[in-house]
Amino acid sequence: MESDEQLVKNILNGNKQQFKELILRYQSKVFAVALKVSTNQKDAEDISQEVFLQLYRSLENFSGESTFATWIYRITMNKAIDFKRKQVRLQEHETGELNATIPGKNILSPEEALLKNIDKELIHSYLIELPPAYSDVLKLYYFEELTYGEIALKLNVAVKTVESRLYRAKRLLKDKHKGGII
Repeated sequence: MESDEQLVKNILNGNKQQFKELILRYQSKVFAVALKVSTNQKDAEDISQEVFLQLYRSLENFSGESTFATWIYRITMNKAIDFKRKQVRLQEHETGELNATIPGKNILSPEEALLKNIDKELIHSYLIELPPAYSDVLKLYYFEELTYGEIALKLNVAVKTVESRLYRAKRLLKDKHKGGII
């Protein structure tokens, strides 16, 4: 059985029939991620189809810096997030609602809360590429929503160290992923 990277090389060298093999390898994983984000089977199918179309169009952009599985996961998350954002905009347009926040309160609308959760999932997918010192700080900050002081106590480091690691982690992610959501 050929590796993903070898399949990509073969496809790029003209053996377009091997793209079917990539689809067979990843269709259930792509669908599972799309379903988790969309929570609707039909939408997940649409997202999955968009992912494989995007994959076919941009296969030559796969640089091998990460595994193929990580790359396709990122494409899937980006497509799913784009899909959800379009849905939110359509809902807002159809209902005429601009924001469902209460004046004077810091309460997120359901759409904002959903997008925040989707952003967290995308961040989580990027964490595997960072050194543990940076990924730990990001996990505590984004997923556990701890303050700098709470993170410092939990990791037994200075608050300035937390600030520095968080800044560097965000910078690494932005540089690596060209201005993502962070």
